[in-house]
Amino acid sequence: MVAALIRLKKDLTFNGFNRSGWHILGTVFAGLYGLGMVGMVFALQVMEGSADVADPEFVHTASVLMGSVVFLLWLIIPVFISGADAAMNPRQFVTFGIPRRGLILGLALTGLISIGAVLTLIWLIGQVLHWRWDAAAAVTAAITLPLLLITYSLVSQAVTTSISAWLSGRRSRDFLAVLALSLMVLLYPIMVGLQSAFASLADALPAVVNFLALTPLGAGAALPADAAAGHWGSFTLRLGILAATVAVALVVIRAALVKITEQPTVPSSSGSRSAKGLGIFARFPATPWGAVAARASTYWLKDARYGGTLVVLPALVVLAVVMYFQLEAPWVLLALGPIFGFSLGFAISADISYDHSAFALHITSGVSGMADRVGRLVGLLAFGLPATVLAALIPAVMFAEPGTAAALVGASVGMLLSAAGLSCLISARFTYPVPKPGDGPLSQPSGSTGRLMIVQLGMLIATLVLMLPEVILVIIWMVSDAQWLAWVLGIGSVFKGLALVWIGVHLGARVYDRSQPELFQQVSQY
Repeated sequence: MVAALIRLKKDLTFNGFNRSGWHILGTVFAGLYGLGMVGMVFALQVMEGSADVADPEFVHTASVLMGSVVFLLWLIIPVFISGADAAMNPRQFVTFGIPRRGLILGLALTGLISIGAVLTLIWLIGQVLHWRWDAAAAVTAAITLPLLLITYSLVSQAVTTSISAWLSGRRSRDFLAVLALSLMVLLYPIMVGLQSAFASLADALPAVVNFLALTPLGAGAALPADAAAGHWGSFTLRLGILAATVAVALVVIRAALVKITEQPTVPSSSGSRSAKGLGIFARFPATPWGAVAARASTYWLKDARYGGTLVVLPALVVLAVVMYFQLEAPWVLLALGPIFGFSLGFAISADISYDHSAFALHITSGVSGMADRVGRLVGLLAFGLPATVLAALIPAVMFAEPGTAAALVGASVGMLLSAAGLSCLISARFTYPVPKPGDGPLSQPSGSTGRLMIVQLGMLIATLVLMLPEVILVIIWMVSDAQWLAWVLGIGSVFKGLALVWIGVHLGARVYDRSQPELFQQVSQY
């Protein structure tokens, strides 16, 4: 049975490359990026492992820190991709009657069939070379290599299975995904806060390393250092911590499988509430574009795929504030307005893709391209415009003169309008696989990476090209120090953004009307 699960994962992995060239392209890009990062670490491990230059303390510190980072990645990545690998979700095997032990071992081993496992294996081989200046340490690193690999896979599987068993509800998965995304954005403030808790990073590093080496995060990576120093008591303790980690992961996986197979959750409708009134639809005109705007606004309020963007924006404010106090640079706060404008304007570039099967409502009800484009744009601007103005106005009033504040607010609104106008055209012309309704905001279906990267990169380049007049005007303004140019910049940005919105809406409507069947076919395939 274990061999059958491994063959299944292998076949699913390789069959994924037959779906589309975009999937191959995205996988190649992701693999090359990861290989480049790990390759640099591997090269450093080889150089620092030479007996002529090896510093035992440095090698120990680097090993524990890198080992802790690798462990954390295996621990938190399942939160980001929960629901993405649906084929190997334990719930898929409930009806097959697979023995629990075989399922646990099979899922753990199939977790090693991935790009992440290959990159981790390269790093572990580098660990052996990192400790080659000491025979006992090198042998220990080689022996613990498969142990660490299976430990990482078991811990990752424990997280995945736990999410499937106890956090399988849509709200729970969305909350975990949005929380993980927010933590990713706030990583820099968190690191700054940890660093400021100590007098200096250099003073804190030994204490941090010693602490990590006594936790599951760094215990396995610290074993070669104990072997090299002959600290066999510490060696035994860390080996016990590693064994306890494996045992706890197995217990969690078993408990989660029992929950999935023997105690399935029965959906209950007792907590449902009956809808009253038209809700947000009553706040928009009873016109086709008003109905589209109301539906788009409902998505922004209730769909976690859209809500992820709204959660990240406040996290960006926290990030900018921390960077301002850290760098003492007002430009960090002044950049919030344009960033808000671009992020919100870009957010509707995949609106039709997000609709999925609901796009059939537009086809069957005969919604015109103009009504569709205007409705989606109004749904965004209803909250995006005041949010962008606030993000630009507050720091501008704090740090800038009236002319500079006008320029910043105008440029931010112009960025929002320009990006939104471009999105009105892009979303009607280019679609790509996105998380389906009900999936987490961070999950990506197979075959989406390559096309997603190309479309997003193309839109970013196009937006930067469209903003070149503002960039040139800013350069002239800074060189000449003429304040009247600030007002020209602000007002001109807004009018140019309005012009781009008009062009984007009309061209997007024309493309939409011409290619409705093709759009629906593409979205249905995704």
